[in-house]
Amino acid sequence: MIKTPKIVQRPFSSEVYSACKELGLSDIQARLVAQRTDSNEQLSETVFPKLKHIQHPNALKNSQQAAQLIADAIQSEGAIVLATDYDTDGVTSAWVAVTALVEFFKVPLERVVHVIGDRKTGYGITDEVCERILAIEEPIALVISADQGSSDEPRIQRLRQAGIDVCVTDHHQMPVEGVPPSAVCTVNPQQEGCEYDKTIAGCFVIFLVMTQVRQVLVQRGYLTPDSPTLKALSMNVALGTIADSVSLKSPNNRAIVSAGLQFINQFDQPTWLAMQQLKDNQGAPFNAEYLAFQVATRINAASRVSDVTTAYHFLTAQTVDEAKHYLDQLDADNQDRRSQQQVMLENAQQKASGLYHNQKYSLAVALQGNAGIQGIIATRIGERFGLPTVILTDLEDGYLAGSGRAIVTDVDLRDAFQWMSEQDGDLFRSMGGHKGAAGCMIPIEKYPVFAELFEQAVQNQLGDTPPVPLLETDGQLDDHELVPELIEHLALLEPYGREWPQPSFSGEFEIVQLKEVGHTKTHLSCRLRTPTGKTLQAIYFNAKQHEEEILPYRPRDRVTCVYQPSLNHFGGRTQLQLRLQWMQKS
Repeated sequence: MIKTPKIVQRPFSSEVYSACKELGLSDIQARLVAQRTDSNEQLSETVFPKLKHIQHPNALKNSQQAAQLIADAIQSEGAIVLATDYDTDGVTSAWVAVTALVEFFKVPLERVVHVIGDRKTGYGITDEVCERILAIEEPIALVISADQGSSDEPRIQRLRQAGIDVCVTDHHQMPVEGVPPSAVCTVNPQQEGCEYDKTIAGCFVIFLVMTQVRQVLVQRGYLTPDSPTLKALSMNVALGTIADSVSLKSPNNRAIVSAGLQFINQFDQPTWLAMQQLKDNQGAPFNAEYLAFQVATRINAASRVSDVTTAYHFLTAQTVDEAKHYLDQLDADNQDRRSQQQVMLENAQQKASGLYHNQKYSLAVALQGNAGIQGIIATRIGERFGLPTVILTDLEDGYLAGSGRAIVTDVDLRDAFQWMSEQDGDLFRSMGGHKGAAGCMIPIEKYPVFAELFEQAVQNQLGDTPPVPLLETDGQLDDHELVPELIEHLALLEPYGREWPQPSFSGEFEIVQLKEVGHTKTHLSCRLRTPTGKTLQAIYFNAKQHEEEILPYRPRDRVTCVYQPSLNHFGGRTQLQLRLQWMQKS
């Protein structure tokens, strides 16, 4: 039986609370900030993010060298090749680079060649990507990688031997050997000696590099000093940053996301007009949560079930009709992804249940199915069992592709994979990623070894006590706080995301009414009563795993709930609604 989650309240800093009150925050706002950071350093920049507060690009090691190389390529006649990853961070990185080169730096579009990877052949500058670059007939002035490249020395060396220079821009953790020696330049905040924020996404790195390129081109007289800045590019840097789940405690990430959302909500670009027409967010401005769950999921769906270039064409569309055409395809891809996901998730739950026991530290589950969906499955299974999880799928070429999610705060997946590779040098064909999310490819016959080593790697990090599922909350709310105006207070602390989580609260309630809703009858619509008599509407999505599951709750039951406050607009009225994340009989 899966362990019951332990509800824990986020730690609270009284010093930060007092400093927040001095900044003019309300009691609930100050409390929430004091539960998200224990430092007063850059507190104003964190709470009130602005683009002008972003750390200067000069602190990004080798960014000036990269800018000189890219400026040289711009002023040459050769092709500029962009090699980018296939996820939202990679696609937005490509958009940033192409838009900067073509629209801001006046490079003819035909000189810019975009080579985007494919999930089926793996992450990074793969052999397949290398072949595509080598097949380009015109002379190549420079290859710029974005959101990849740090771990791709063999392919970069091959390109260099062919006389092709590669400038790496990336944000993933560096291999133990350090930067790829065959690259003419590597810009990555993770490299030794770099003083820049380690939490920024790949699209942010290429954005900073392109701002440096603009400065070089102004110095050379190629651009005039009053030429437009690149701050408008923040709209899709915001999208890539949110999608890549980097830290939103970082003042840099908060600033770029806030600025980007301001540009997005002007709705003067085809991409965002089309998105607004498809799903208008009930008339509310798009926020970070909307980007994550409505936009990034559609963009990622392209690489998971169809053609990744659809997502890129959607972002670069020149008219609303063109954007809507590609968005329709992305929406269809997303529906396809959901159908495939449901089948794989049910299979994964069955297999994970067979592997799980109370002393388990991790889960490594091998499946048949779409490799592009395994990251989503890893998140769902990991959250359900409260364990670090890797889902692997058969590529039918002798290899398994894997996506992992740390789930447990104290687990570092990238370090775990590195330790595993040191125990068995033949375990990985490729690997990469971050502390919280990592990917790999292994020979299919190595699956038992992988599962055993992964279990040991997680145990090494956590010690003698297996993980217990935790539900972190911001504590309880009194009846007078449970009003629609609460949402305005919470909105002023946007953007929310990893390490700056959407506020959630816990409470004791009595069930007044209960109804199974939705097409599959797996969601619950409830009316709940607080101990002091206030009645509230609540919705619990995916309360049941499937329609046939017996509901364990009845009216008059007393329950403990973890919830996020939201608004429900119905019949011309706006009411506070609790969006339940977890419910159990008290």
